[in-house]
Amino acid sequence: MGQSFADTAALEILHLLHQYSWGYDIHDMALLGSVFSDHARTGGVVANTDIGWGPWVGRDNIVNELSAIRCSQSDRRRHVITSSLFEALSQQQATVRVYLSLFSFGDGQPPHLVTTGEYVMEASRHDGRWLIDVLEEVLESAF
Repeated sequence: MGQSFADTAALEILHLLHQYSWGYDIHDMALLGSVFSDHARTGGVVANTDIGWGPWVGRDNIVNELSAIRCSQSDRRRHVITSSLFEALSQQQATVRVYLSLFSFGDGQPPHLVTTGEYVMEASRHDGRWLIDVLEEVLESAF
């Protein structure tokens, strides 16, 4: 039995978040940038605080801003994406929510959880491939 459109599209869309996470974690900004559409937008907040970042608009701007943040961090990060919930999925557009668990290690510290939160991602087809148009992050605590 072959995979349905929804199964195939869901895997492709979730793969974008995995590429984004790997790109950030290993500081491969080419990989990270490859998941965003030209005019993508991203930003985030820490819940119940005044802490936030972005919104950053445009693939190049997003990559530059995230690269600067990554370069300022002496530890290593591990983004763990779980519990995907598709709110919308059509042939051309999708909206998905996922949980994020963010781990850190290095600087003499063992691996540990630094925060949790969620991503809300809007993706669409661009020249036959899924890309992120909007990626919003809400973290549950500052770190």
